[in-house]
Amino acid sequence: MQPKRLSWTSRRLAYLIVSYAKEDGVSLDVGFYYMSNAMGRPIGTVLSGWVYQVYGLEACSWISSAFVLLTALISIALPRYAEAF
Repeated sequence: MQPKRLSWTSRRLAYLIVSYAKEDGVSLDVGFYYMSNAMGRPIGTVLSGWVYQVYGLEACSWISSAFVLLTALISIALPRYAEAF
C-alpha cells in the first residue's frame, strides 16, 4: 500500500502532465512522460552507482545539486496558469 503523500504527489504529477499536454495529443504526451520516467530510473540508478564507486559521495552530492538547479531553471520557463490546483 502506498503512503498518502506518494499518492498525492502522483496525482499532482498526472494533473500537471495532462494540463501541459496538447489537446490533440494528450495520450501521446502522457505516454512519453511515463516512458521517460521508466527509462530514467534505471539509467539514473546505474550512473549514480558508477559515480559513487569512481568519484565518491561528494561527487554524487555535487551532481545531484547540479540537476536540482537545472530542474529549477527549466521550471521557471514553464507557462503559468491562473488556476490553482
